[in-house]
This record gives sequence, structure tokens and C-alpha cells, in this order.
Amino acid sequence: MLEEQLRFETLLSELTAGLIHVRTGTIDAALARALQQVGTFLGVDRGHLDVYERGGSVRIAWALPALEDVPDVLDDDQFPWTAGALRRGHIVRFSRVDELPDEAAIDRASFARAGTRSKIALPLNAGPSILGALTFASVRSERAWPAELVERLLRVSEAFASALERKRVERSLAERLRFETLLASLSTALGQLSAGDFNREIQHALHRVVDFLGVARGSLIEFTRDGGTAHSWAIEEWMDVGEFPWMTARLQQGDVVSFSALETLPDDAAVDRQSYLAHRVKPQVAIPLMAGGTVVGGLVFSTGDAGRSRPDELLLMQQLQLLGEIFANALSRKQGELETQRLRQELTHIGRVSALGELTASLAHELNQPLTAILSNAQAAQRLLAVDVIDLEEVREILSDIVADDKRAAAVIHRLRRLLKKGDLDFVSLDVNEVVGEVAWLVKSDALTRHVSMSLELAPDLPCVLGDRVQLQQVVLNLVLNGLEALRPPGAGARTLVIRTARDGGAAVMVEVQDSGTGIDEKETDRIFEPLYTTKPEGLGMGLAIARTIVDAHGGRVMAANNDHGGATVRFTLPVGRSDAC
Repeated sequence: MLEEQLRFETLLSELTAGLIHVRTGTIDAALARALQQVGTFLGVDRGHLDVYERGGSVRIAWALPALEDVPDVLDDDQFPWTAGALRRGHIVRFSRVDELPDEAAIDRASFARAGTRSKIALPLNAGPSILGALTFASVRSERAWPAELVERLLRVSEAFASALERKRVERSLAERLRFETLLASLSTALGQLSAGDFNREIQHALHRVVDFLGVARGSLIEFTRDGGTAHSWAIEEWMDVGEFPWMTARLQQGDVVSFSALETLPDDAAVDRQSYLAHRVKPQVAIPLMAGGTVVGGLVFSTGDAGRSRPDELLLMQQLQLLGEIFANALSRKQGELETQRLRQELTHIGRVSALGELTASLAHELNQPLTAILSNAQAAQRLLAVDVIDLEEVREILSDIVADDKRAAAVIHRLRRLLKKGDLDFVSLDVNEVVGEVAWLVKSDALTRHVSMSLELAPDLPCVLGDRVQLQQVVLNLVLNGLEALRPPGAGARTLVIRTARDGGAAVMVEVQDSGTGIDEKETDRIFEPLYTTKPEGLGMGLAIARTIVDAHGGRVMAANNDHGGATVRFTLPVGRSDAC
């Protein structure tokens, strides 16, 4: 008896040491070795360590060679009485299967099918929680489980439970660290997100969240300020918001939508139920995204097929709330940025209208010339047609002149319409010389009226730039009008304005407007691009400010400086585009 006790204490000491001094990643291997040690010590045929996990259980098994594995005792279908007793913290043991009570009839049949003749199953406790069960079974013969042996096995089970609890805690800490790392990474990525990169980065963020949560599908829904649906992003494009009206309405009301079975959905979710069936969606959770007290969107995740484990709901909701704040802030910032962009476009459009208003007289002259010529030619044609002998060749020349003058007038109107149009930005590959040339054509009459000699110095073979034609023409127009205004005060010397293009290194193109006016007060050089700053009594102070805003949005720079021989030069640069074809 003393020798047996000594053997057990030695075994227990080895087990404890082997399960304590082991790295987290090798705990399962250490548990398997310990299970074999105990099974060999007891002289049994099988040993199992069944551990409760999210959505089921995980097994570590040992058995003598040639013995098939058996279902775990935590299986409620095959061992309902045994699994229930273990969950309540009770030990289950029998020397013969007929010792099991009448209410364990299903268990008795399952043990018989598995060839189990004797068995003991001990719950693994960690405080009030049951981590799993430690079981040993005999197949070749029946054996008893005396109380003294049960006491020893309880001490063994404590060693196993301690190792499992340590594994659970360390894994929980690792998961928490992973989640906090994910939060920090998403906060950085989505916190500095521009509207242009939004779709790509949101899609990438959804993939990362889906991978972390271990779910099958994820979707982000954006709501408009008036309660409509603006857009949605999804993994594998499964979420068409129109197919889920009940869920969408609940989210817009600020409600969390969660279900584990389609049968639990209410009758008014009939359309949603059919859509879930079509997409083979089983459990799902959807949370509203709030920003400033307003629902700006919704975050939706689904496990897809029923075979996939459902995450712990309480933990999942806590994680989704934190993730939801990041996505909500991203949506809110995007909507704010788009609103700011809309207002900026409104302002630049007003600036274009205002700038063209200054050219009213010269533009009227540009239109009046071809229209007067058309009228004159038409009257001449009428006179020719009134004579007895019609000179058809002269009539043809008159008609050709009318067509040419009509095209001149149409070109003026076309250029005006393009500058005055109101719409979204259209970034395309542009020829800077062409952009500058069209503006110069529009202002040439105004320059003549002001007695200003305007010239173009366009560098050949310039690379293309990527930009919005109308906005870049507005920049050039604002700079030219600013230069013409600088030449308004009477003074001696030549009144000249030069519009010049050139390369600025290998990665940019430069446009500059040089005037021979009064120049810029050195104290005001840094302020002339500020909104509402002007040195002209009738000026609004928006022309150069709008120009800088547009150039900045195109990735360029704008600057001004006085010339050595009088006057000033305002220039801006634009990065070279990726395409050589303008």
C-alpha cells in the first residue's frame, strides 16, 4: 500500500512539473503525454481530455494500439445523462454499464456500442467554471473505481484543470492583445482615410475584421443624413441592402439585430428570411453605427453555414461595439469630407462665374464679331439673290463665311459653357498647353481692351498632368485676371502679361503668369493666397485663395514673387501624370 502511494505521489509530482514548466504553444502536447502517463499508471485502455470550447468541445485522446476512438462524453446526443452530470460538477463512474441509472438508458446504449465496460469521468473545475472532463475507460475487462482511487484521480484532475486554465487565460490574453492591435491598426488606417481611398481601405478593413472574428461574412452599410441607404461594402458582395428591408429599418432605428436561427425572425421579416435562405446565412449579428447621436451606418457579420462555430455572443458584442466606433467615425469623416468638397465646388463655381463676369465686355465683343459678320453676309446674300443673274460662286463664298463665323461663335459659347458647368470633378490626363491656350483665347479681347500686350510662351513636348480641366482652367483664369488687375493703374513703360509653361524638374509641370505691374508689397507676399484678403477696393479676396485650394487638391504648389525689373510672377506646379497620352 505504501509503495502504491509512493508511486502515485511520484506520478503526480512529474505531472505537475511537466504541466507547469511548459510554453503555451506546447501545452496540448504536454497534456497528451500526461494523459498517457496516467492511463499507463492505471492500466486502462483509453484516456480522454474533453475541453469545452466555443461552439463545441476539443479532445485530447490516448488509447492502446488498435483501439478506435469513441465519441466524447460531453456529446449531449449520445451521452445526455453523463454530459449533464459533468456540467453540474458530478463524477460519473461505473464498473459495469448496467450500474448506470434508468435515466441513463441512452448513455448505456452508447457506451455498449463503443465497447466501454468500465469508465470514470471527472469534471475539470476552475473556480465555479467547468472547463471539461477527464475520462478513463476499460475495454478489455471490467474494473472497479474505489473511493481511494477516485480521491487520487481528483488530485490528478486538478493538475489537468490548472494547465487548462492557464492555457485559457494565456490564450485570452493573447486574443485580447490581438484585438487591441487590430483596433490600433484600424484606427490608424481609417483615421487618416481620404474619400479617394475609402472604398479600398474599407474593404481591406472588413477582411481583417472577418478574419479576426472567425466569421464567414461581413458588411458595412452607410446611411444618408435623410435616412436612406447611400452605399454598402461587403466581403464577397453578399449584402444587397435592398434584400433585407426589416434588418435595415431596425438598424436605422438604432437597434441591434441578432439571431441564431431564421425561425426566430418575426413575421414582418419575411423578405429578409427569404434573402437569408438564398444566401445560406444562419446566425447573424448587426449593430448600428452612431456618430454624434445619428445613425450613420450598420456593421453586419454572419457565420454563414451552420457548421461554423458561433462566437461567444457577449464577447462578440463588446468587440463589435469598439470596432463599430472606428467604422462610424470613418463614415462620419467621409460624409463630412464629401460635404466640404461639395461646398468647395460650389465656391469654386461661384468664383468661375465671378471671374467670367469680369470678362463680360470682351466676351460680348468676341460673340458680337462673328454675329455681326453673319448678319452682314446674310444681308449681302439677300441682295445677290434679288438680282436677275445670280452669281452662285459669290453666294457660295458668303455661305462659307457664314459657316466659319457661326463656328467662331459656337466655340466661344462652348468654352463658356465648359467653364460655367457645375458637376463632379473629372480627373483625366490633360495637356497643360491646351488648358492654358483656351484660357488665353477667352481673355485676349479683354487684354486688348486694357491695352495690355499678352503673349504665350508654351514649352513643347510637356508631359501630361492628371487633373480636372475646368478647375485648372479656373486657376489659370484667376491668375491671368489677377495679372491684368495689377496692370490697371496707369504708369510708364510697357504693359505686358506673359503666360508661360515649362517643366519643373522631372516630376512636375509649371505654369506661371508674369506681369509688368506694380508688384507685391513684400509684407503681403505670404497673405495674398489667404481667403478674403485683397488689396483691391472692389475685390472679394477669393481668386488666389480658390486657385491655391484647387492646386493643393491636385497635389501641386502655388507661389508668388516679385520680378527683378518690376511686376510680379505667380506660378503653380502640377505633378506629372502616369499616362503619356493626353
